[in-house]
Amino acid sequence: MDELFLMWRRILSAASMASLASSVVAQEFGPRDRLEAAATTSIGGPANAEAQQEQDRLRRLQTSRWPGFDRTIDPVESWKERLRKDTDLALSFDYQALFQRSDTTVSGVDEGASGQARILGTWTLADRGGSNPGSFVFILENRHKLGLDQTPTGLAGEIGYVGLTGLTFGDTGYSLSVAYWSQAIMGGRGGIVAGRIDPGDYTDILGYVNPRTGFQNFAINYNPVLTIPDPGFGIGGGVHLTDQIYVLGIVSDANGSLTDVDWFPGGAEFYKYAEIGWTPARNQRYLTNIHLGAYHIDAREDKGLPSSSGLVLSGNYTFENDLMVFGRLGWSDGNDPIAKKGATGGLIWRPGFYDDLIGVAVTWAEPVTAGLENQTTFEAFYRLDVSDNLALTADVQYLKNPGLNTENPLVFGLRLRFNL
Repeated sequence: MDELFLMWRRILSAASMASLASSVVAQEFGPRDRLEAAATTSIGGPANAEAQQEQDRLRRLQTSRWPGFDRTIDPVESWKERLRKDTDLALSFDYQALFQRSDTTVSGVDEGASGQARILGTWTLADRGGSNPGSFVFILENRHKLGLDQTPTGLAGEIGYVGLTGLTFGDTGYSLSVAYWSQAIMGGRGGIVAGRIDPGDYTDILGYVNPRTGFQNFAINYNPVLTIPDPGFGIGGGVHLTDQIYVLGIVSDANGSLTDVDWFPGGAEFYKYAEIGWTPARNQRYLTNIHLGAYHIDAREDKGLPSSSGLVLSGNYTFENDLMVFGRLGWSDGNDPIAKKGATGGLIWRPGFYDDLIGVAVTWAEPVTAGLENQTTFEAFYRLDVSDNLALTADVQYLKNPGLNTENPLVFGLRLRFNL
């Protein structure tokens, strides 16, 4: 596997010096290859820093609609590859902007917009070129409003929806999102992470989950029965017991905060998650996977929040034509999650137009709040691949029985992502 990664680095460096990758290379290193490579970089999901960097890097090997724009970026890409080769420091940058508008509101505010700029880094410092590398991983970011008084994260409250229509798109300013040590073990069959981690990167992960490149709604990306805290200090580990069977678990601060880097501010209050899963091969974990997971979060006394626990059963399967189907079931006790029961089903499909992506999904949830009707969330999107580094996504969400609104909102969204 290490030799394969070195080969990819050499190919990418050569491609950066040329104006456009050949169609043969584009076919050889397509979406499936990117997900396979990303699945071997970390025990986390496709949205975690290591996996995101690998997917963006290999995406440079594909053709795009705007090769002239790609050529303007080539010198920077070449510099990044030289830096990675000389120092084993992989740096990348991305910027996402999201605008959402609802056709109904309970407060008078019906739209929100937010941007987020991130610097992602993976610095391999131990066993470079070996079978058990160790790396320091970090994300520095800024989330900010864009011309409007509300953000997509806050829009849910304005339209009376119990949930989030624009996951991660808030106004939290500067933050050190994650900063942890990632250590491969057992010749790459497993890994350990320790430090400031995002527990969402290691909880009930399927290969479609990435709010910056796919679906936007929390209930579509994550099971609504889960209570996932913000980033905080923690430790996690995963290992393939066989080539098909794996186990994964994390423990992190139940009082994690995106903006405050504190050492367990609420004391010994923890979030715990563990799963056992099956996949056809280690590098297929994002593409085809079925797993059973369990979580527990302690009561948070200072915040007045109760403890809760639950079970999730999730799976996805990817066909040869790049069609991925997925489904989730979940049950929880306690009053902290969004839902006591939940079910999700959907698909994503790459139709073959460059790196375009289509997604359709629906989630049914039984709210924990007494008196609220069962809630249904539908979301569909089309992501247009403009260039190797630029994508534009149109999105629509239909929210039936949103909880605090007698009408059923339609939320329209437009997202732009640039990565370097």
